[in-house]
Amino acid sequence: MFKITEDCIEKKTMLEYYSSDAQKGTEEFEQLIKKFEAEPQYIFRMRDHDQDIYYIGYSDDCTRPKGFDPLDMYGEYYGCIDIQYLNDKGEYERL
Repeated sequence: MFKITEDCIEKKTMLEYYSSDAQKGTEEFEQLIKKFEAEPQYIFRMRDHDQDIYYIGYSDDCTRPKGFDPLDMYGEYYGCIDIQYLNDKGEYERL
């Protein structure tokens, strides 16, 4: 599961949840949100081919293959081709 919290192009705050494990609007989806908010989250950002940052958010997984869910399920539709996660050193690292 992941959530998008910032649209950097339109400079607006968002709060949209997404999951490849359950459909939005179902009880299962709502349970996933509760679990997601109670567990560790990993900050990510998605960029386009010019390396402009489009979106910032949080994911429950920063490893392959689930770490690509934000890019696959959301970012690609808006021209993003890259996802990076914030590492322990405070630097963004490409997945």
